[in-house]
Amino acid sequence: MSYSRQLQELEDQGIDLIEVLGQDRHIDSPEALEKIISQLGRNGDSIYSELLHYLTRRHFNPEQAKRLWAAIMKNKARMTELLGRKVAFRVAALDYLSNRSGILRQVRLIARPEFESILSHVNTDEVTGIYNRRYFNEILSQEVRRARRYSNELSLLLLDVDDFKRVNDAFGHVEGDAVLRRLGRLLRDNTRQTDSVCRFGGDEFAIVLPQTSNAEAGTLAERIRKAQPMSVKAGSPDSVFSIPRTFSVRSGTPEGVRDTDSDSPKDVGRAGEARDVLTVSIGVATYPGDCEEAEELIAFADQMCLEAKRQGKNQIRLSGEHGLGPARAAE
Repeated sequence: MSYSRQLQELEDQGIDLIEVLGQDRHIDSPEALEKIISQLGRNGDSIYSELLHYLTRRHFNPEQAKRLWAAIMKNKARMTELLGRKVAFRVAALDYLSNRSGILRQVRLIARPEFESILSHVNTDEVTGIYNRRYFNEILSQEVRRARRYSNELSLLLLDVDDFKRVNDAFGHVEGDAVLRRLGRLLRDNTRQTDSVCRFGGDEFAIVLPQTSNAEAGTLAERIRKAQPMSVKAGSPDSVFSIPRTFSVRSGTPEGVRDTDSDSPKDVGRAGEARDVLTVSIGVATYPGDCEEAEELIAFADQMCLEAKRQGKNQIRLSGEHGLGPARAAE
């Protein structure tokens, strides 16, 4: 889970960490504050980077953020003394960052409910209801920076629905969109709150997995692959994506071997009608073992997904299985 979402959850519980650390309000005990910060997994310096990003949507390195926080606190004390009334940290921050330092220009004020509504529209894919490519780019960059700072692993899954064009060609785009929505829900159901499930584009999905090794990501990928094979037939959106009773794709092995009597997976329904069975190919890559930057992580996971496609689809490919490093990936 991103730091922003953690802070939002705390605010929903009545704990505004910016207000607390900005000395606008107090919680029960210093121990309670220390516990909250510990749960967020941050140390005393870098937390200011995260809080200022949450407040301004600007990135500041830990030293710069700590200096800015101290300067805002001094500005808050100065404004309180001059005005003869208590000044909130956010008001002091707005004054310092816009009037005194000039870091923020042409500032607009917006209440939290309206801001969250805007973010929801900006970050959500309208077809699937999961995060969109814009959010994916932002969260992956953030998580790579965080993994680098704390020497953690970070894995990325890229999923591609096998032969998805068949669905749109046979049943139309409305049915195809229904399949993608159901797949988005399936991915969310099989991941943690700390993971970010995003629509990468078209029939491709991405899952950002903080503090996850290559092997752990591979285990998740296989669980998703086994949960995924489903039949498609024309009908209402609720019936489009139904678990078939029998598969012609055997999902007991990572390779996902196909039956040899058909070029494409089929499922026989209750009335004996043939229905296409959708499967997924998944590529897995991990920072820092495979790469050093977010763009490289995407490229490497995409390479693994393409290899899974070339090897017959309905399978996963892990970078760790091949012993590939950045130099090999660049080739």
